[in-house]
Amino acid sequence: MRPAGPGKCLPLLALALLLPAFGPGQVVINEVCYDPAGADGGKEWIELYNAGDTDVNLQGARLLSGGAEFREFFTFPHYVLRARRFVLVGGEQVSQAVFHVPMTLQNGGAETDGVRYLGPDGFYTDTLLYDSPNSNNLPDDTGAAGTDFAPDVAEGNSLARRMDGYDTNNCAADFCEEAEPTPGLPNRVRADYALLHPQAWREEGSWRFGLWVKNLSDIGPALCAGLSVCLDGLKIAENTVSDLVAGDSLRMLYTLPVSDDLNHRVTAFLDLENDPDPSNNSVALDLFPQNLSQPRLNEVMFAPETGKQEWIELWVESLPTRGDFSIRDANGNDFSFSLPGGAGYFVLCAAPEQFLLHYPGCPADAVVGTSGWAALNNDGDSILLLNAEGDSLDWMGYSSANLKAGVSLERQQNSGQQAFWRLSLDPSGSTPGRANSQSAQVPDFRGHISVQGSPCNPREGQKISLFHKLESPQNYVNCKVYDISGGLVRVLADNTPVPAEGKIDWDGRDTAGKIVPRGRYFFAWESRPSDGQKALRGQVTAVIFY
Repeated sequence: MRPAGPGKCLPLLALALLLPAFGPGQVVINEVCYDPAGADGGKEWIELYNAGDTDVNLQGARLLSGGAEFREFFTFPHYVLRARRFVLVGGEQVSQAVFHVPMTLQNGGAETDGVRYLGPDGFYTDTLLYDSPNSNNLPDDTGAAGTDFAPDVAEGNSLARRMDGYDTNNCAADFCEEAEPTPGLPNRVRADYALLHPQAWREEGSWRFGLWVKNLSDIGPALCAGLSVCLDGLKIAENTVSDLVAGDSLRMLYTLPVSDDLNHRVTAFLDLENDPDPSNNSVALDLFPQNLSQPRLNEVMFAPETGKQEWIELWVESLPTRGDFSIRDANGNDFSFSLPGGAGYFVLCAAPEQFLLHYPGCPADAVVGTSGWAALNNDGDSILLLNAEGDSLDWMGYSSANLKAGVSLERQQNSGQQAFWRLSLDPSGSTPGRANSQSAQVPDFRGHISVQGSPCNPREGQKISLFHKLESPQNYVNCKVYDISGGLVRVLADNTPVPAEGKIDWDGRDTAGKIVPRGRYFFAWESRPSDGQKALRGQVTAVIFY
């Protein structure tokens, strides 16, 4: 805003005659809704703000709408606008309006439109021009065709000054789109605060942490900011950061309650209402980043029983791992999650409360909810674990041969510490939140397969165990039980992945779950090493007796 002529410089006597009780003030267009949601009729509004330190009598002031040209649509009656106060002029459906006025503001969209306030003296103007190009040469407050324009906003949004009364005589710099209009109320101030230069160091036997809070914008906020500092996810300090003027900064220092030489993560979070860029409102650092333990894939439930959900278990070995991670499947679908501080098992799932109902034995603090979920394919898939930077931390893959409903795939290590995956041996089918199942102790025997527990009385709960000792660390096994006439009784393994040593149990029942008749039975064994070497085939017998 600026005077359009010499009327702003009237002699004091003349000014006193015009406004005997009030000073000139500094009235500006503060917020405008020219394209309300739905039909515009009766819902458009203009908010004025007295940015000066004296009251202003608006009698005789006018509002104009600009399209092809500026045209007057309202003249104020006697009304005193107090210093630092608002007055709202709106259509009949604007309940907060002080003055209800029929108005038809231009919606932009093809060329420059505008709104103008003309002061009681007939010379002072404040003009808002929005959208471009300025095909009709609508003038700004200098009287010349405007060249700086506020944006054309979406339906239902308003144009608002970046803070109440903020005025550089440049519509592009002064106004912004407001998705949550505030008719008759203070505008939201969108100052951009940032946390910068976090550091941690030892000083006289104690750990110290410092960082800077800086106002990156050219305006100051209307509210104070809150600053929280956490150690391993637990809040250790909370401060209020008072107003920082444009470009100003403030250093914050803290003593950390750390007395060991383990890695700890320090995080700081800044909360400033209406901050337009929250990405610079948090920082994190590790005291010993070189000792940071990375999570690894440990157990996968890709084929849960009906009514249950898929899940993935991670294992963090020793030092606490914190931060943001993601899982990606073979098709590029992914989901993200955050791990809390601490070591141990963490189970990832989309619905933690439902998961705990189905797995009550899993510790609640080990269950981590994810942001979305990428469905795991039953006919084979791959799972890639990534850190926040997109670096690969771990990988596993499986095929349809691993499918057994309700039974998870668990990570195991052979005697050479090589990792491989196999179906869980736990009676429940999985071990979320606890150690993976372990193979039975294999007794000494000659050859590659051996039967233990024969004769067996299944009526007393006895089992026959078929132990194996294979040369390859990971193998795929087929094992079937036949009666003496050659009839198939039971399939114990169907291309099932197994480690070098372990066992397969038979409870003396057929496929239908019935106890088989007394007699001799044959086990047909076939194992194929995962590296494609020669398959091993054999046959052993066992007796059912009761």
